[in-house]
Amino acid sequence: MKTLILSLLALSFVASPLHAGELYKVMGKREGRSNHSFMYDEKDCKTCHQGSPRGPATEAACIDCHGSYDEIASSTQNQTPNPHDAPHWGADVPCTVCHSEHQPAKVLCNDCHQFAFPNFSK
Repeated sequence: MKTLILSLLALSFVASPLHAGELYKVMGKREGRSNHSFMYDEKDCKTCHQGSPRGPATEAACIDCHGSYDEIASSTQNQTPNPHDAPHWGADVPCTVCHSEHQPAKVLCNDCHQFAFPNFSK
C-alpha cells in the first residue's frame, strides 16, 4: 500500500510539480483534494488520520508520503520565495499551517506578504 501511495505521489509530482489538488466532494458534504483521490476511492482515511478517522491528520502522515520538511524544502528550492524554506520560519512549519485536506487552505507567508504561488490550491 505504501509503495502504491508513494508511486502515485511521485507520478503526481512529475505530472504537475508540487500542485496540491483542488477541493471536490468526496463523501456527502465532505470535500477532499483531487491529488488524494486514490485514498478516497479506497476509503482509506487512516492514511492521514492515523489514530481515528475523526481525529486530526498527523504531521507524521504528511511526512510518510511527501517526505521530510527538508526534502520538501529541497524539492521547491527553485521557487522564489521558497514556501517550504521561509527566511522567518525555515523548513519546520507544520504542513497543516498552510495545507488543508478538507477545507480551503491559506499561505502563512501571505499573512504579511503578498506572494503568488500559482501551484498552491486554496
